[in-house]
Amino acid sequence: MLKLILIPLLLWLVYAIWFRRAQERILFPPDRRPLVLADAGLGDFQTVWVSSRDGLSLEGWYRPAQGFTKPTLLILNGRDRHPGACGPLARRLADAGFGVLLAGLRGQAGNPGAGGQAGWIDDSRAWADYLVQHGISGGRLILYGRGCGAFLAAGLAAERSVARLVLEAPFTSMTDLLRPRLPFLPLRSLLRHRFEIIPTLAHIQAPVLILHAGSDREVPVALGLPLDRHFVSPPQHYRPAGVAAADLLSNGGDAALMAFLEAVPSGPRGPTLDQEKPGGGRALVVRE
Repeated sequence: MLKLILIPLLLWLVYAIWFRRAQERILFPPDRRPLVLADAGLGDFQTVWVSSRDGLSLEGWYRPAQGFTKPTLLILNGRDRHPGACGPLARRLADAGFGVLLAGLRGQAGNPGAGGQAGWIDDSRAWADYLVQHGISGGRLILYGRGCGAFLAAGLAAERSVARLVLEAPFTSMTDLLRPRLPFLPLRSLLRHRFEIIPTLAHIQAPVLILHAGSDREVPVALGLPLDRHFVSPPQHYRPAGVAAADLLSNGGDAALMAFLEAVPSGPRGPTLDQEKPGGGRALVVRE
């Protein structure tokens, strides 16, 4: 009888230890496929690079706004999302005259390093600083985050003055996302990458749009609903029932997104000096 108890307990302990040690490989498997711009329909984009704080050279893909009259969107992807998946979105935005920067994060699209919360936060800041160095911040900058990228975009919007924030398929935390799949593990104790978005939301001053497919299987819409009440101002949202994640933009999401983005005043509005300086001022919060 004792063996019937001890053997499952031992197996559970071994699995928990393995998950704790290998969670980066489990949760953020690297995707080394390079992004071929022509194949993604982005032949007019250019490849750009930034250096992360820990010395990694990261590749991204950028097309400036036409005539510098419209804002630029910094698009941040997340777990299980190759940047090429954002090709149709980036194409639509570029054709509408917006600047677009597809941020390459560590472990994605041939970039070195391993994915995870702390590294991706540093990478997202590096890409935002890249745009600041090109005169794009404050009212010229819109943040767009998908999945884990929604956590990154919300974090940047809490730190910096931006024109708009778009969150696609955001979720409360990685613990909540994984609990239905790993109900037998003490995830709060084991996870090093929690992606807890709620604490940042009260610090966001920009208008917010939430896009979430009602039948999203990867990130259930129920995990995004609690976020609404934590913003300073109620966000706009588009959550169509019965729509899969892959069909979100083609089922009304595109119209909701473009209406939200077009509400940003356009024109040759030069950023102020404090918005142009990486690492300080109103557009950037000083970081230690």
